Amino acid sequence: MAMMENLAGQQKQLALDEKPERTLPPTYASYDWISEGLAERSGENAIIYAYWDQPFGCKVQRQNREPEDFLPDWPVLDAPDYGRKAELKSVLSHHPKTLGTGIAAGPGVDKAFQDYIATLPLSLTRLSAPFGAQQWLLLDLFRRAPGLWRKVHQQTGLGRLGTLSLTLELFCAAGRTRPQQRQQLATALNETTREVVLTRYLGQTPEPSLLALLEQVPPGSGILEHRALKAALNQKSESQDLKDLVRMKDEMTDRILKQTDWPETLQIRVLLDQGLSFARILHIVQSGLRNLTEAERAGALKALKLIASPQKLQWWLAHWTMLAGRSREVPPPPIPATSLLSPLQTLSAIEEENRRMRNGIARYVQNVLAGDLYFYHWDGHPAATLCLAVSGNGDWTLLEALGEDGVPIHEEALAEILSAVQAG
Repeated sequence: MAMMENLAGQQKQLALDEKPERTLPPTYASYDWISEGLAERSGENAIIYAYWDQPFGCKVQRQNREPEDFLPDWPVLDAPDYGRKAELKSVLSHHPKTLGTGIAAGPGVDKAFQDYIATLPLSLTRLSAPFGAQQWLLLDLFRRAPGLWRKVHQQTGLGRLGTLSLTLELFCAAGRTRPQQRQQLATALNETTREVVLTRYLGQTPEPSLLALLEQVPPGSGILEHRALKAALNQKSESQDLKDLVRMKDEMTDRILKQTDWPETLQIRVLLDQGLSFARILHIVQSGLRNLTEAERAGALKALKLIASPQKLQWWLAHWTMLAGRSREVPPPPIPATSLLSPLQTLSAIEEENRRMRNGIARYVQNVLAGDLYFYHWDGHPAATLCLAVSGNGDWTLLEALGEDGVPIHEEALAEILSAVQAG
């Protein structure tokens, strides 16, 4: 009897030992604002998302240790025109063990991160949004090379974003993404063509026909791992067969169309079949609808549904942008004028500055009318055109200072300019 009781006790103990260990509830991070930016905090440890002028970046800060650079490689911005929504945005949402075991993103993470994104320049978050998992990287590159945003703005207008998107994917896949490497990439993209930079990361020179097709692939689509791309890159013949790559591009575009209302807005499939890229069509439509009143917008959308050729789409764009330019005024200047700082308060003033300084600022008139950018003339030595950008919460920051012919301003003069802008 004693033996039976002893055996039963052993079996009971074995059953208890087999039960899974009780898991403790996670410790949730808190969110607060510090001088550098947003802190995702647990005790003395935190992840810092820095303001644009700190400068912009992300770092992990642990007690008694040097801060560590961190590059988020997931979407942090919504891209509704591409049918994409950023779900998990913060570092702890993706990597719960970053600040220690059992530490998770707190219940206020979505609101805190949304408020943080609102501190960044609107014009730059709009340019970065289509690039999916490389959004943060592109914002980082904009901060490191102040003129790069103008090149991406131009490429966006032309609908040629595929090679840039692939270059950013290749950069991340190589795994060498420390600040020094990011600075080198930013400088290369700013000073050379994107085709040259892509060739450097591919380790080979793609055929012109392949480059032209890659430009039409929607950005942020994650094409690096697709067989069609690898097969196209491995072909040695001059007459490449790109049918599989064309099919891949069409499938990616079709996926976007199924997740958005673009097919109901215009005859987009007809325009795609005539050689326009999705990014190009999207930019034309957005530009044409921008700065219109509600009544004008209704008329523009009605006319848009009747368009079935690239030429008519260009006529549509010219008509509605001309209407907006005639009936809209430049918004009031965000900071007051000084003896050296003169706001460009009319379209004619912007045109005159464009001719005098030869820096191409006239192409940003739509951004000015929309209230995203504002230009000033700096009457110092040397003279400069200042570009200010508004954030999502209405604050203004100096985006770039351009000398004659778009030449950057030297650091001493830039420090004086910054002081004047901040005083305003």
